[in-house]
Amino acid sequence: MPFRLLALPGYERCLKKLNGHHKEIAGLIVTLLVRFFESGLPITGRPQVVRLEKRSYRLVFKKLRGQIWEAYLEGHLRILTRLEDDKHFLVFAGNHDQVRKFLKEN
Repeated sequence: MPFRLLALPGYERCLKKLNGHHKEIAGLIVTLLVRFFESGLPITGRPQVVRLEKRSYRLVFKKLRGQIWEAYLEGHLRILTRLEDDKHFLVFAGNHDQVRKFLKEN
């Protein structure tokens, strides 16, 4: 059974704080995650090439600790998810330093 991706209210609040370019990147990461989940490929923690329209992207999706996972396009915004059963809940979006701060506080 493929994973499902759901957004939590805290994630929506994070998106509101991002500038327009970062919002686009966040949307792209979410779209690529859905495409990756639908593909049924195994999660390896290494970059996966995911095609969207006429372009290929290198998506990294890896487990950080416990139920927390991280998704990003190399060198860009990062998105954290929390895994529960077959659902990944979007919980946070930010740069590397913001993600580290979030993880320390939560």
